[in-house]
Amino acid sequence: MAAWGLLENSGRKRAVKPHRVLIFEEKHGWEKPCGGGLTYKVLRRYPFLEETVAEHQMIHEVDLIAPDGSSVRLPLHHPIAIYSRKVLNGLLLRRALEAGAEIISDHVRDFTRVRNGWEICGRSETYEADFLVLAAGARTRLRHILVRDIPSHDLMLTLGYYVPGTDRCLRVRFFEDFEGYAWSFPRSDHVSVGVCGKTGENSMPELRDRLRAFMGEFGYSMDKANVFSHVLPSLGKESWRNMRLAGEGWAIAGDSGGLVDPVTGEGIYYAMRSGELLGEALREDVPQEYPARIEAEFGHRLTLAARLAPHFYHGDFLGKPWTHRVVEYSALSRSCESLLQDLVDGSQNYGTLLRRLTVTLAKGVLEMGVGSLRRHVSHLGRPNAAREN
Repeated sequence: MAAWGLLENSGRKRAVKPHRVLIFEEKHGWEKPCGGGLTYKVLRRYPFLEETVAEHQMIHEVDLIAPDGSSVRLPLHHPIAIYSRKVLNGLLLRRALEAGAEIISDHVRDFTRVRNGWEICGRSETYEADFLVLAAGARTRLRHILVRDIPSHDLMLTLGYYVPGTDRCLRVRFFEDFEGYAWSFPRSDHVSVGVCGKTGENSMPELRDRLRAFMGEFGYSMDKANVFSHVLPSLGKESWRNMRLAGEGWAIAGDSGGLVDPVTGEGIYYAMRSGELLGEALREDVPQEYPARIEAEFGHRLTLAARLAPHFYHGDFLGKPWTHRVVEYSALSRSCESLLQDLVDGSQNYGTLLRRLTVTLAKGVLEMGVGSLRRHVSHLGRPNAAREN
């Protein structure tokens, strides 16, 4: 959480510079269960994340596994950088310090309106600020002070393990009629292996069974593995339509605002970019423009993703689940493979997805037909082919 323009500390007035920024962070870098994968659009926007000497893993291939167990190994156009969240969060806090922000090692218990600002209550001290930014995760109990809590049907529950060891390939496994997926994200000294599913549609035992089956399928051991559980936002279209990100003297960024892709679960880019857009609006003294800037930058795309997510995870295409067709067609068609590569690395947005998908499917059917014909001709041309048939 951040305070913009701090005015008071422990009941004693002290002089401050305009636009003084405080970040309340009790742990100064902490681990989170999310994979920590940074796609091409993140690295393109924030190149320091790829250039830093901080520990991270560059991934060049992704295994996608369909509900029936068939799979395709997808070479990426652009690599994905995978960080431990403790390393990544520590890196971002250090950059905030270098930029002039102050990090306060205090736990915010509450905040209330006072005059034209806010009174922020920590464990042992009280602070006052002109402007308040809430960026404390999807389930922060502080959110209800500003807006209503994210409803349970707009959340995803995650469960997983930090498995000792290393790997070179990122894996994502889909399940039939299941809004979510299992994953393995290789980090520098361990692998984050987990599963996420819509809250209310799946119980914790059901998630655990799916995760254990996935781990057994690929040989991930639970021995000496640390378990984790976490909640992510996954807003439906109605929640996107009614979302509030700002008001008089306050704003919400990142997971606290529900700014996560409902299809992929990606949130790091939207957390960083929302913070950047808000900072720009505050610097220009137009904080009321922040929600409109979010909408223009990516809000409408995430709203579209919210409409697509149920169809992607529960819908069929030509008699089979979409999650199966995505894997199947990518294995058989270069055009489909290229589209999926762009979706994975974040260079394909949802706004133009339908048009490109229509063209790609037409090309894919042609490519698969030509490929099948070539295999048939090659088979007929083999010695003794007639006898074998």
